[in-house]
Amino acid sequence: MSRKTDEIKKSIGRLEEIQQKFCENVSPEGEGTLLCEQMKSEIQNLKLWISMLYKYNGTSKSNAKVAASRENGKKGGRPPKFVTDLKKQKNELEALLSDLHSQQISASIEEEEKLTLQAEKANLELDAVNQKLSELKNEK
Repeated sequence: MSRKTDEIKKSIGRLEEIQQKFCENVSPEGEGTLLCEQMKSEIQNLKLWISMLYKYNGTSKSNAKVAASRENGKKGGRPPKFVTDLKKQKNELEALLSDLHSQQISASIEEEEKLTLQAEKANLELDAVNQKLSELKNEK
């Protein structure tokens, strides 16, 4: 969930707590009981409207979304999750290798050996990822 959604839920939770505390301190005969019920009803309405708003916004399509969807369709649709994960892993490994190479320059001999081993391991993993991606590309 987004930060805004979390904040809205926290605010509604605080309103419910305030309403409960208010209702605990109200005498059963007075106007407070009616106010208590109205507050409870309005909080429920607020929850309902917010959920409906999120549902509506989740289903609405802007012109930009429609255009992006068409472009994705021309390219064969959205790639499968494992392809996206492989590309993400490739980017992370490339960043790691770059970082390891920059650390090797300023490292002591013992540290340089460890960094070299880590770099070799990352290179092997990167080669495997590149191999999988090229196989998937050739299948199409």
